[in-house]
Amino acid sequence: MCTSAACNTTEERELLPTNVTPIHYDLLLAPDLDKLTYTGKVSIKLRINEATDKIVLHANELEIKDVHMTSAALESEAPLKATSIALEKDDETLHLAFAQQVPAGSDATLTISFGAILNDLMVGFYRSAYTDAQGNPKFMATTQFEPTDARRAFPCWDEPMQKATFDITLRVKEELVALSNMDVAKTEPAGDDGLKEVSFNTTPIMSTYLLAFVVGELEYIEATTSGKHNGRAIPCRIYTTPGKSEKGRFALDVTVKVLEYYADVFGIAYPLPKLDQIAINDFEAGAMENWGLITYREVALLVDEANTSSRAKQQVAYVVSHELAHQWFGNLVTMEWWSELWLNEGFATWVGTLAVDYVFPEYHVWTQFLVDEFQRALALDALRSSHPIQVPVRRSSEISQIFDAISYSKGGSAIRMLSSYIGLDSFFKGIRAYLQKHKYANASTANLWSALSDASGADVTKFMALWTQTIGYPILTVTEAEDGSKIQVQQNRYLSAGNATDAEDQTLWWVPLGISTSETKTQNSSDVLTSREATFDVNVSDAKWYKLNKDTVGIYRVKYPPGAVSNLAKAISAGELDINDRIGIIADSASLASSGHSSTSDFLTLLRAYDKETEFVVWQEIVLRIDALQSVWGAGSEEVRNNLKDLCCKLFSPLVKRLGWEPTKKGEDSLVSRLRALAIRGAGLAGDKDVIDEVNRRFSAFFAGDKSVFTTDTLRTAFAVAVRNGGRNEFEKVKSYYLDSENPADQKLAALSCLGFTTDPALIDELLEFALSDEVRNQDVHQAIVAINTYGAHRERLWKWYRDNYDLLVGRYRASMNYMGILVRMSISEFIGDSKASEVESYFADKNTSKFQRVIDQSLEKIRSNTAWYEKDKDDVSEWFASNKDL
Repeated sequence: MCTSAACNTTEERELLPTNVTPIHYDLLLAPDLDKLTYTGKVSIKLRINEATDKIVLHANELEIKDVHMTSAALESEAPLKATSIALEKDDETLHLAFAQQVPAGSDATLTISFGAILNDLMVGFYRSAYTDAQGNPKFMATTQFEPTDARRAFPCWDEPMQKATFDITLRVKEELVALSNMDVAKTEPAGDDGLKEVSFNTTPIMSTYLLAFVVGELEYIEATTSGKHNGRAIPCRIYTTPGKSEKGRFALDVTVKVLEYYADVFGIAYPLPKLDQIAINDFEAGAMENWGLITYREVALLVDEANTSSRAKQQVAYVVSHELAHQWFGNLVTMEWWSELWLNEGFATWVGTLAVDYVFPEYHVWTQFLVDEFQRALALDALRSSHPIQVPVRRSSEISQIFDAISYSKGGSAIRMLSSYIGLDSFFKGIRAYLQKHKYANASTANLWSALSDASGADVTKFMALWTQTIGYPILTVTEAEDGSKIQVQQNRYLSAGNATDAEDQTLWWVPLGISTSETKTQNSSDVLTSREATFDVNVSDAKWYKLNKDTVGIYRVKYPPGAVSNLAKAISAGELDINDRIGIIADSASLASSGHSSTSDFLTLLRAYDKETEFVVWQEIVLRIDALQSVWGAGSEEVRNNLKDLCCKLFSPLVKRLGWEPTKKGEDSLVSRLRALAIRGAGLAGDKDVIDEVNRRFSAFFAGDKSVFTTDTLRTAFAVAVRNGGRNEFEKVKSYYLDSENPADQKLAALSCLGFTTDPALIDELLEFALSDEVRNQDVHQAIVAINTYGAHRERLWKWYRDNYDLLVGRYRASMNYMGILVRMSISEFIGDSKASEVESYFADKNTSKFQRVIDQSLEKIRSNTAWYEKDKDDVSEWFASNKDL
């Protein structure tokens, strides 16, 4: 049995030779936004660890023009030219040889001149296109280096452990703005060609993936923090292309508050002299935490206060808080290797949520965390093809695949579980010690556990190592003693495909039980399951109900005896359980049904207890579960599909009537507004005629010029309902909204994502062609196709599109192949049928999918497990509807 971290094998990493170590880079770059190329020169100060005449560093798609080295330890003061220069494409390395050895213990300076194109791949030093207010096409030059694309911009040692300092100089046109991680040291004319050289102050010691530079026609707004916890006011700017800077006001307000909050809770002041954030038009990730110069997609940074949805506005607050957390956790203290990615992303997911809760308690983000992060993590980690939080990474081609819900969401959920157990005071005491000890250096998960153990007095390493180094999580099966005085709890690995084999069920997790009853509050935290099974004192006979996992903090599912489930249903109906517990119970019930640990009819019966539910986040979880049920049962009879639509109408139509179509008061709670939108969506997509008629009436008025008929939250919902129940007219109008550059970025993308709701095959074919046109940015193709698989008849069309355009897509996304994984997941994961899984498997058999194979495996597993779910419960669901016609 695996009860300790010793069960894991040590990874073998493919790293650069250690005969030299970079100490400092002096980098000059001269981008040409007309020719879309750049030239560069880098001088790298090296410490020679072993006598050598050979140097290997990283470089990718660069033209190397000249290489020489100088050192006081060489026989001659003249530069030593490289005798051999070889670029290894597969390894993304540059191999250099010299006529003399440089002795160990000496210093040397390696100087490389090079050039490259400003690519359109959204990685390295690349170009981003936009249109100015006069309709003219424009470009800016920007960067995206994480995880391994600094080597696309300049030759370097592109590994997190190879920290160095950097002096950056950008030679640009006089009228352009040049930005980098640090503040400007000086600006000087550069010749008679209307150029200037902008030199920045020396960075702290840092990893290459956190370096950044941006050049373009930019404007900004500015504010400073209070300085209360940083000891000085930090100047903060939001940069945008011309005409958009005021849309950065909300993000700027969040920034100045959260930057001080982090300085307080981390116990260390923000270490750089300024913080810039910039909105980039072409940006593959959501945002990137470059130290002192954070880059974002426009939709992740800019808010149109009058027109941006509350959902998108909250997301801006979260993404900004997440990236600001990295300025300490990731930048000041950096993971030692990519297998520790979760240290950056899991922590930032958790503390970013904490910061948003601090600034905007009305958002109730910890409750939303349960759906957006916790359940998302559990869904992925229930697959055999999942991976541990700390995932072994051998080579750079494997890295992009682990930027997923395990590293982010399960990592954040593990931090939430741990901090709840040891208490926030002890937790942050440990965090402050960890940051102080490892600042400006690299650290591991073991270092974090050690600091938290010292701070809390608990052996954190002993009980948390299994959670980060082992795949999966447990299902707890509860049985009751005959005399009603105790419960017995047994743990086994939970898999969405069903029961785990003995070989798969070796781990015994540390499981905090959080037992509560109708008579007591959460029991003492000493109630922890560490063995296969154990007995705990719970007075079942005297309590109306009991529940494990109070507040749904622990990472596990719970299977109760039927009587206990019935009692919990009564408690839900009577309003006796808190919102987090109501979410956890329905999520567990749905998950156990799909995996075969219970029946789908049990889930449907439990759902009836939620008929009086008023909270948006509970309904959000219910919708996700019903959507999954409808997707799988799309393979069933028309009668069952209609029964499921009727069920949705009975659930959501009363909500629409209760909430109405307009806010009842000015400044309505954003979660009430989002619940209204959710209810209209649920009823409208299920075929409620009254809701559809009202959507259509308002839809016509909206496009006739009356923008007041929809709130910022109901607009997206209305687009989906109108397109699903309409034809070309509705499709074209929603498409025109997307194409209008005056509309806010989040609502434009909402419109694009709603086009796939059409039921017309001809319109789907047009949409799939449109998705690859110049009208849709490369980063947004998934938005165009995301809704297509919600209509079963169109799944084959989507899959054919993916196959027909495979080579085009590989060429387009060759530098960010994780996006190929996003597209393949959307194209295949909703299929039902083992034969379909075999077809998909066969298609990819002869293709190089090494950079997104994990997603293919997960999608295939989902197809097969959902097929098994349908075959197991198709009669069960039909019988339930036959017996519940009065629902």
